[in-house]
Amino acid sequence: MMTLTRNRALALADHGTTALVALLAMTGIAHAFSAPAAGDLGYDIYDIVVNQGVKGPLGFVGGVAAFLFGVSRLFSNIMIGIPTIVAAVCLIKADSILQSFGMTI
Repeated sequence: MMTLTRNRALALADHGTTALVALLAMTGIAHAFSAPAAGDLGYDIYDIVVNQGVKGPLGFVGGVAAFLFGVSRLFSNIMIGIPTIVAAVCLIKADSILQSFGMTI
């Protein structure tokens, strides 16, 4: 009888510890991303990747190409077509999506 009680107590403590760690891991401070100012460390990389790449003509052309690929795959394989179309729309509207999540670019 003592063994059964001890095993139940250990199992309860194990699950309680796991739940406590999971709750502590989920708590955190929300941080909004702000673009680096000109002259800051990493501004050149940010400018090339985000301003000229994702928000520029390369991002738009990549998004349109991915959208067209998704539409062409939609009729043959819907499991590839739909995620590709969703990813293409996310690429085209990346700056609006990030701003709607509270992040500024």
